[in-house]
Amino acid sequence: MRILAVDYGRRRVGLAVSDELGFAASGLPTVRADSRSSAIDSVAQVASNVGAAALIVGLPLNMDGSRGPMAEAAASFADALSCATGLPVRLWDERLTTVAARRTMRETGLRDRDKEGTLDRLAAVLLLNSYLQAQESAEP
Repeated sequence: MRILAVDYGRRRVGLAVSDELGFAASGLPTVRADSRSSAIDSVAQVASNVGAAALIVGLPLNMDGSRGPMAEAAASFADALSCATGLPVRLWDERLTTVAARRTMRETGLRDRDKEGTLDRLAAVLLLNSYLQAQESAEP
């Protein structure tokens, strides 16, 4: 079952998709979020194109676990995606994925000007890997 991970942002939306077996995550081209509705339409189209059976939307909780404005925006985006796609959408804690993505990019020598779409895509890959690992650990 393919899963599409969504790293929602007000300017860009990072995407990653799992393989059929749910073992590996691959980054997809970043979607521009010129408007919320265009971002929803674009992500729904990608979900259809890759044959996603479910979506994971990153929930950027505060470090204390509370929801701030960006977490509320991501949850609202997830609800809209569920309506637009008819697919199950699950929120997944994405605390520190962007920090980890920045660190990975710095360690691999990517420059600031290379970061725009790559950072969002890498954050989505890290989000999806976190979800897939948790699912694997939960299986008996």
